[in-house]
Amino acid sequence: MADAGVSMVLNRLAPLVEKRVREEVSLLLNADQEVQTLSAKLKKIHEVLADAERKGVEDTKEDIKSWLEKLQEIAYDIDDALDEWELENFRQKFEVASHESSDTDSWEKKVCSFLQSVCLCFKQTVQRRAIALDVRDINERLDSIDSENKKEFNFIPNLGRESNQVSERVITTAYVVVSEIQGRDYDKETVISKLLSESSSQGDDDDGGHHVQIISVVGAGGMGKTSLAQLVFNNDRVTNQFELKIWVCVSNKFNQIEIAKGILEFIDRDSSSLSQPQALLRSIEKSISGRKFLLVLDDVWEDDDSKWEPFIACLKNGAPGSGILVTTRNENVAKAMGTTYMHPLKPLSDLYSKKCKGLPLAANTIGGLLRHKASLQEWQSVLRSEVWGLEDVRKDLSALLTWSYNELRPAVKRCFSYCAIFPKDKEIKVNELIRIWMAQGFLSSSGSTAMELEEIGYDYFEDLAMRSFFQDLLIDVRKDRIIKCKMHDMIHDFAQFLAKNECLIVERAHGGVQMISAQNARHLNILKDEDEDEETTTGKRPFSITEAEKLPSCFCSGNEIPLHLFSHLKRVRSLILSDCELEDIPKEIGNLSRIRYLDLSNNRMKDLPETLYDLYYLQTLNIKYCSSLGGLPSQGIQKQSNLRHLLNAWTSYDFTFPQGFEKLTNLRTLKQFGDAEGANKLECLKDLNQLGGTVCIQIWSRNVDELDAKKADLKSKEHIRKLKLDVPRASAEIIEALQPHRNLQILFLQGHHHLPSWLITLTNLRVLVVEGIIRTQGRVPVNPGNPHSLPPLGKLRFLEILSLKNLGITHVGHDFLGINETTSLMESSSSGAPIKVFPNLNKLIFTRCLWWQEWEDISEEQENNALISIFPCLEDLTIDTSLLKALPHRLLRRASSLQTLLIYNCEGLKDRYNQETGEDWIQLSHIPDVRFR
Repeated sequence: MADAGVSMVLNRLAPLVEKRVREEVSLLLNADQEVQTLSAKLKKIHEVLADAERKGVEDTKEDIKSWLEKLQEIAYDIDDALDEWELENFRQKFEVASHESSDTDSWEKKVCSFLQSVCLCFKQTVQRRAIALDVRDINERLDSIDSENKKEFNFIPNLGRESNQVSERVITTAYVVVSEIQGRDYDKETVISKLLSESSSQGDDDDGGHHVQIISVVGAGGMGKTSLAQLVFNNDRVTNQFELKIWVCVSNKFNQIEIAKGILEFIDRDSSSLSQPQALLRSIEKSISGRKFLLVLDDVWEDDDSKWEPFIACLKNGAPGSGILVTTRNENVAKAMGTTYMHPLKPLSDLYSKKCKGLPLAANTIGGLLRHKASLQEWQSVLRSEVWGLEDVRKDLSALLTWSYNELRPAVKRCFSYCAIFPKDKEIKVNELIRIWMAQGFLSSSGSTAMELEEIGYDYFEDLAMRSFFQDLLIDVRKDRIIKCKMHDMIHDFAQFLAKNECLIVERAHGGVQMISAQNARHLNILKDEDEDEETTTGKRPFSITEAEKLPSCFCSGNEIPLHLFSHLKRVRSLILSDCELEDIPKEIGNLSRIRYLDLSNNRMKDLPETLYDLYYLQTLNIKYCSSLGGLPSQGIQKQSNLRHLLNAWTSYDFTFPQGFEKLTNLRTLKQFGDAEGANKLECLKDLNQLGGTVCIQIWSRNVDELDAKKADLKSKEHIRKLKLDVPRASAEIIEALQPHRNLQILFLQGHHHLPSWLITLTNLRVLVVEGIIRTQGRVPVNPGNPHSLPPLGKLRFLEILSLKNLGITHVGHDFLGINETTSLMESSSSGAPIKVFPNLNKLIFTRCLWWQEWEDISEEQENNALISIFPCLEDLTIDTSLLKALPHRLLRRASSLQTLLIYNCEGLKDRYNQETGEDWIQLSHIPDVRFR
């Protein structure tokens, strides 16, 4: 991590140091000159960093790594100094603001105010003196670093040249010994099948040319993409299918002329001597005209679609069924080329040696090592070694992965190497990872972008994921975002190799107090003892950390936390203490003034100390699953102006928010807000318009009125995507006042039977779940009343899931669809435009609608009107009611995608539609799966 991050850290800090220090020490003698000197030295060292970083990764010389580590240490110290300066400024501004807002009418108070001002000025002078000394010390250390470079290394300055210098790639060819490639039969058959089947079903495009199918094989370096392409290229069925077969190794440096010449070498060697791009492309177009070809573009890195468009355009003159096979590490490349089928290449199965981590290149390299080992002991020695510790393996795999790594932006490199802090096979939650990156200062926005830091973090993550640095991606299809992932073992080994000693993972030892030394580490993760026998121990095993003062990251999830931890972690920015059975958080936590990310989730404390608010930098506070926690501290929350994420789901039902909470206008995440028996006012949400993601609002008492609900102004909160209204004690008027912004995508309305009028204004809604409450008299359910019918939800064109439970509806009519018999026919016939009813609804559920008696069918004219589309995507329909007498036969026939119909607790429908004896079974026989329960 030291080598990869230096460029990004210094590049970020240099202008900050100059600006911040110049402001703070301009009154000190010679300080301005010191700052100028510091800035110049930073820029000078920055010029040689590209060469130093490259050699640090590719070379085995320890002295280069040592030089980079020293430089990284200085970067950390500059970062620490900036933290201290900004923190002191914030404290002073807060003290001034508190001083100015106090009442100074009395003579005594005026004297106190004067003395406070004198003390404040004295503190500022002392602080400026300390800053000047810090700058001088850093300058002396940079002199030493620069001197060592000149004496030992002479790194080449990067003066306007491209920073990511890489050595020449091996040029691949189509030729291969097929018998030597094992374990890719499934992948080979899948790609060949796509290549041959798609070739028979292609039509013409808008320009009169033929669509060219483009199949992309995507996977990490060393995964076997080239080998798979060679297997496909040399397959007999493929050879018989294509008149022309062309193989071009593209590699990382995109050169239009070289690629064009490479294609012509296979089809028209006389034209390959041309030198102008247009002439080359015209020659390709002419040579492949009417001929069925297969073009393999191996090892593609260029993801600018504008550079590929001329090639794709000139290839459209080939015969129908022609295809392009692309191999790449980057999913963005596949997208840029207009891929029609993307084949992700995964690690080999467990039948292969775990030592190879599923990567064919690792297996090949280790095989070469073992071939020269004569004794059993030598074989065992190789197999006991960490793969990255084997020099030949490290050299081969490092070369491959370094290619991908060197293509990354400096800040993204930093984010990647930091991931060595997570244990292997760890499921990583993407949002948490981004917030930790943000806490470490890896994310920064330039003045030219308005992107949120969180969006910049996701952009970095996606860059890594698309280049196969992350795998096992779990995607939330509704958000179109990756929410969880893992890191392949070999990629994790590479991250550890980059991070050196900076990321330390400690597995707990059995018995007694474990002493953990963090002497050389910067980021520490103490793993929970998974083998701990809870029945035979009185608690979690204790540990003690020595030399923890320099740790910016400390993860202690699932461990017993020693009290000294809160005194020693002076530089910690990310602290995870989840699942530690903490009953009290000591006031000393306020000493950890640089914390940005604090995870106290799943603990037992009932309150938090007011010193928590001394954490001025705090961005993320995670207290979810702290079910005994009664609220935030009552005094000082106005100091938390940097707080962006408050994760407080599953805390106490009467969790209270202090006065001043409404001023946290930077807040992006607030998982839960309840009225707490009237202690919290919805009005304090009024100005929190940056709130996004998921928000749950609870009204469990009668202390909230319509005016308070209206003041919450949910309608202005355009970033909220999922809203849960848990409102068993709210009136219909209060629910009407809680109208959200039309950008809302998911709505849960629980505890109330009222369907607000604003539902149909939520034009982006994808999921709607309404769950009322059915009360009883004795044991007899009482109909809650309105609504007796449903609003025109069919007009919500993006709705995918609709679930209605415990409602008092008696009738479902045309209004539910958003049409009626006369206007629908008139509209469709006059405009000629189709009328779409629930155009994207996939799942429809009616649960415990105990008074539902009639579901009105559409008319025969509506059923036969081709311009009316009803339930075209509906696959699952569930009905749980006892009084419904019949189903809408015509309506269900129009639901052309319906696969499953489940009917619960309705003997009348069971008798009528039973497959064996039901008089109307024929009306449902077109549905593949009909079940009664």
